[in-house]
Amino acid sequence: MKINKTKLAVVSASVVGSASAMAADPLPSAAVAAMGQVSALADSLIALAWPITVTITLAIIGISLFKKFSKKSVS
Repeated sequence: MKINKTKLAVVSASVVGSASAMAADPLPSAAVAAMGQVSALADSLIALAWPITVTITLAIIGISLFKKFSKKSVS
């Protein structure tokens, strides 16, 4: 399948043009503030999840080791 060079040039020019137009238009301050709040919420949720993640990981490792050594002691 051949790609027409003029079609390719038009598509690439439109992509470059839309990217430069979006870069020239700054975001509204309300959008920047909202993204800051979402980022802060995500950071707090991640901070809350780490202790649970560590506890579950250590519990799984502990159970695995207990199973391994209990099987060795029985046989």
